Amino acid sequence: MKNYISFICMVLSVLALPACTKNTLYFTPEVIGYIYDSKTHKPLSNQAGYMGFNGRTDSDNAKINLKSDGSFTISAVTATYYFIRPDVKQYTNFPSEIFISFKNYQNKTIDYSEKFNEQVPEEKANFEHYKKIDLGKIYLDRE
Repeated sequence: MKNYISFICMVLSVLALPACTKNTLYFTPEVIGYIYDSKTHKPLSNQAGYMGFNGRTDSDNAKINLKSDGSFTISAVTATYYFIRPDVKQYTNFPSEIFISFKNYQNKTIDYSEKFNEQVPEEKANFEHYKKIDLGKIYLDRE
């Protein structure tokens, strides 16, 4: 009887191990780049604005501060789970677009699908892999 209880405890422990493993789904890539003024061709240094993925970034997470060289990083939209994988259908039909909004500049929307296809290997273009793309310099027009 004691061996039977030990066996049951061991089986339950082995079955519980996958539930303890944290998994992450990456619905968008991490995006880096630079924001420049289209007339002066100088970076927007240390400015605050809003950037994010259209339809996927809420207003609280869209706030961004550019560095002195105009560089930015938009974090990937992710979901973490331990045992039950979340439904990913809600994340599949969004456009591959980033919105950009800074005071005294016209709003801009960037389609990043071409850069994604150039920079992300096909075997990593799914939700299981972390991805990072570089958009380079983005020029904004003044209002």
